[in-house]
Amino acid sequence: MYTQTLYELSQEAERLLQLSRQQLQLLEKMPLSVPGDDAPQLALPWSQPNIAERHAMLNNELRKISRLEMVLAIVGTMKAGKSTTINAIVGTEVLPNRNRPMTALPTLIRHTPGQKEPVLHFSHVAPIDCLIQKLQQRLRDCDIKHLTDVLEIDKDMRALMQRIENGVAFEKYYLGAQPIFHCLKSLNDLVRLAKALDVDFPFSAYAAIEHIPVIEVEFVHLAGLESYPGQLTLLDTPGPNEAGQPHLQKMLNQQLARASAVLAVLDYTQLKSISDEEVREAILAVGQSVPLYVLVNKFDQQDRNSDDADQVRALISGTLMKGCITPQQIFPVSSMWGYLANRARNELANNGKLPPPEQQRWVEDFAHAALGRRWRHADLADLEHIRHAADQLWEDSLFAQPIQALLHAAYANASLYALRSAAHKLLNYAQQAREYLDFRAHGLNVACEQLRQNIHQIEESLQLLQLNQAQVSGEIKHEIELALTSANHFLRQQQDALNAQLAAWFQDDSEPLSEIRTRCETLLQTAQNTISRDFTLRFAELESTLCRVLTDVIRPIEQQIKMELSESGFRPGFHFPVFSRRSSPLQHSPAVQ
Repeated sequence: MYTQTLYELSQEAERLLQLSRQQLQLLEKMPLSVPGDDAPQLALPWSQPNIAERHAMLNNELRKISRLEMVLAIVGTMKAGKSTTINAIVGTEVLPNRNRPMTALPTLIRHTPGQKEPVLHFSHVAPIDCLIQKLQQRLRDCDIKHLTDVLEIDKDMRALMQRIENGVAFEKYYLGAQPIFHCLKSLNDLVRLAKALDVDFPFSAYAAIEHIPVIEVEFVHLAGLESYPGQLTLLDTPGPNEAGQPHLQKMLNQQLARASAVLAVLDYTQLKSISDEEVREAILAVGQSVPLYVLVNKFDQQDRNSDDADQVRALISGTLMKGCITPQQIFPVSSMWGYLANRARNELANNGKLPPPEQQRWVEDFAHAALGRRWRHADLADLEHIRHAADQLWEDSLFAQPIQALLHAAYANASLYALRSAAHKLLNYAQQAREYLDFRAHGLNVACEQLRQNIHQIEESLQLLQLNQAQVSGEIKHEIELALTSANHFLRQQQDALNAQLAAWFQDDSEPLSEIRTRCETLLQTAQNTISRDFTLRFAELESTLCRVLTDVIRPIEQQIKMELSESGFRPGFHFPVFSRRSSPLQHSPAVQ
């Protein structure tokens, strides 16, 4: 009964997606401006580029619903340990780890029961082959000495350059972990090399999810579980501005918007850093359209002075994510410990022992984490002790909870996630299409002279807005200058007080150096707390002042435009951006109805 209902719902979703695609094709034929008009075509939500993005969205949902595929997008910065986290989730190493960005192109990792050895499919390799031909010519003409000044050339990069010079193309199929690692590392180095040689990497050719590389492998944590309708796939996304490529932000936003759910990987040691803030902003931009989960990696670095798990959940849920996620969806973990424990247990189960550390470096990392710094090679021969140590390391990694609550649940309900994603995106599409078509229909029914008057009024409002913008810019600049002057004065006072106190301590030669050191640490900590509290208060006051200035200027313009549109017969169902303290990125409401 359940399977039959699921099948009928998926068939209906597929029918509605096909119908939406047909309607979108009709919308493409509608003129967006008067032929011969000198006015520029406005980049409205239903402009040609936007319609192309909607086509891609509908095609992506149609592909997922036909396979009942749930796509869990994983996003995080390079330093957050995203690749290690994915390896821990899968249960084996499918992505290479290097101390540099490793996701220039999104990559799908699909759970495939029975596929013990990972296999990578890269069917859309033609754009990369064209890029290699361009780079081949550039390498012949470039000055290698100059290239070394702008590009770090390690052994991997040197091998890639040799490969390009020899005209060796990428394969469409790679079997085994090492060939896959080599392919993915080469792709990422290709991005760096193209940038150094001033050649555009064909990112746009991989905007469609069906064109990106796909790794098929059986997830260890799902092996042997009951078979469910649907398919679970992880999507490894590029981090914001990864590898110095700012336009990857757009690709990231597109992939997150098309996912069935999002898993953010944050760095426990850098929760308030700018890089993790970029990840949070990308997630907040998706809003409530997809389910959201967070793994707080590197929780093994917690000490007695650090926040505990509950404090971390409260910080992320309330302050950093602005209430967009509940504490129950946040999991502090150690991805490295989880990955190492899994790797060791798999080796013991499949081969009966661990490989020599000299042959596989991860064994040394495992021994250091599970056995301590004083481990010896002889310890690895005690299989029962090693098995127990691996189990304890897995328990300490705290990965069991997200595996059970997230991975198992996603696998069991993959088909429902796919249906939910399709239904949500269909609903959004239908609402936006209706608003747009209602607006166009009303505009066609309004007399031409009335439309000219409306356009004239809007132009006057725009001029008023530009005038107010100049005025507000001056006020904001003045307020910021006052705040900076006051802050600098406060810092000088604190510095003078610190210097005076330190000078007084060092005047007494009888004071033990250890006592002075302890006092200095206490003094610096107190000063740091004082400065932090003062700056928090100052910036909060500045923020409130700026919000008030902006609101006072914008509100009359908004009211005037609403009144004029209402008098013209339109239903003004829109609002200007709302400015508030600690607000998420500004969200505009739908256009005028």
